[in-house]
Amino acid sequence: MAVDYFPKHLVFNILFKLPVRSVVRLRCVCRSWCALFSDPNFVYKNLLSCSDSTTNSQILVKYDDYRFEYLAAFSFLCNDTFDMSPPQEIPYPHDIMEKCSFVDIVGSCCNGVICLRDGYFFGDLLGLWDDVYNYESNIVLWNPTTSETKILPQSNLSHPPSESFSLEIVEFGFDSTTCDYKVLRIFQYLTHDNQCDYLAEIYSLRDDTWRKLDVSLNSLELPSYKFENGDSEYNYDHRAHTGANGTFHWCAKERDHSRDLIVSFDLSNEVIKTTALPDTFSSRYFWRTILCLNEHVALSLSTNHHVELWVLLEYGVEESWTKLFTVACPEYLEMSLPLGFSRKGELFFSSWNEHLLVWNPPEETISPVPLEGAVYASNCLQAVPYMESHTSLKGCNKLEDEQNSGDAAQC
Repeated sequence: MAVDYFPKHLVFNILFKLPVRSVVRLRCVCRSWCALFSDPNFVYKNLLSCSDSTTNSQILVKYDDYRFEYLAAFSFLCNDTFDMSPPQEIPYPHDIMEKCSFVDIVGSCCNGVICLRDGYFFGDLLGLWDDVYNYESNIVLWNPTTSETKILPQSNLSHPPSESFSLEIVEFGFDSTTCDYKVLRIFQYLTHDNQCDYLAEIYSLRDDTWRKLDVSLNSLELPSYKFENGDSEYNYDHRAHTGANGTFHWCAKERDHSRDLIVSFDLSNEVIKTTALPDTFSSRYFWRTILCLNEHVALSLSTNHHVELWVLLEYGVEESWTKLFTVACPEYLEMSLPLGFSRKGELFFSSWNEHLLVWNPPEETISPVPLEGAVYASNCLQAVPYMESHTSLKGCNKLEDEQNSGDAAQC
């Protein structure tokens, strides 16, 4: 017998398996579909449906712990119970840690490799070492599972002869087309006619070399992530790691200041793309944090009282920005800025006390996770998804030699 209709639950299950891009385009089919595809809960679950949340992943939490000589510590957070493992010291060269202000997680890849760099507060750059840092900070790749580390070689590429030449952006990701780990660096400098321009270079772990990128960025004003507390036009823009799947995203402006943009760089084809931000996303009214939710660009708009979470469902289509949730900020939790998503969709926040905050969107609950020994948690706290892996970083280096000599001294 022929049936001229489908039960609603069957229709829902079919539509739920559609790619996110199709969800955007099918909103115009009928009113009921438009209402369904505009429902934040449906969109959120659809975004997570393509994620393998059953993998044995954890959250690597980095924070300053007063019990360690150089403060920088990390622990693993269990995705299911929110239990924290005992803290361990971040493996970073001690001679550099004596001079830098903090150690920063540049990014975490889906197969177990973490990228670290040394960072500096503005006041700490007034000493003798600021001439070195004007060019580049050190970068270390680290596999927490095997404890293997690798300090990246310094670039020998020629740079423009400019006193204002400085490193602004560092990113780390995995290029799935070549099965290669890559680090992107963007420098800013002044041209001979006193115009601001950019130079980009990329490191390949497979080749162990740096090379210049042939990309044009001079029509944009990119953010600077060089100073964590310096004066900047972008001091209301913050960044969580977005490059685990090989695409980096930044909030930026057109050079003529006419529009705010999301700028993206794809590691595989090395192409720059942009998407306009709605006028209501102006940084004059919000602290903005760019995030990644299962390969899609997400943006949080934070005030002192609440956080709005938006997601871009189709890149390049401004109208596809969709509001998912609004998170109230209870005063007693002293909530600060978002840090990023777990693979199960929980959103992590820093706080002004010694806690990591975990927000569960479907249940709209916030769970504080104590960080024993933490100091100034909001300023240094980072949380990134991590999955155990035995990926090799191609041999030892100075840092491994330093660690081995320390072990030998204890014997």
